[in-house]
Amino acid sequence: MDAHSLTSLISEVLSLVGLALGVILYLAGAFVRGIKGRWIAADGVIAASGTGTVIRWFDQDGDVHECPATTHETHQLPPGRDVPLWFNSRTPTHCRTHAPEAEGRGLRLTGLILLGTGLAAAILGFVLMFV
Repeated sequence: MDAHSLTSLISEVLSLVGLALGVILYLAGAFVRGIKGRWIAADGVIAASGTGTVIRWFDQDGDVHECPATTHETHQLPPGRDVPLWFNSRTPTHCRTHAPEAEGRGLRLTGLILLGTGLAAAILGFVLMFV
């Protein structure tokens, strides 16, 4: 097997694997991000209630929501402290105190890298057909 044939074989395998897995992983990452919903940033405040320590915040319509302050960022904070948080627009009674940007990001990034590799290998294979 000469170098031309070997390079053609490797580029074909990389293009098939890269394009197929890249599309699957990118769509999986987009699905994970979409199923988790869009998170909206808000400023919350730690408050004491009858059930324990809670975080309270206003949504975009001016409604007040609360959830238990059980995350490691808010566990030891005294009442009255401000806390940056993100809440889900579908279920505004749930919040998180860490940034939600990473939802599916690893899958999407890996998918894009594989798509790029598959596309480059496909172009290389196409060029090698005419050389």
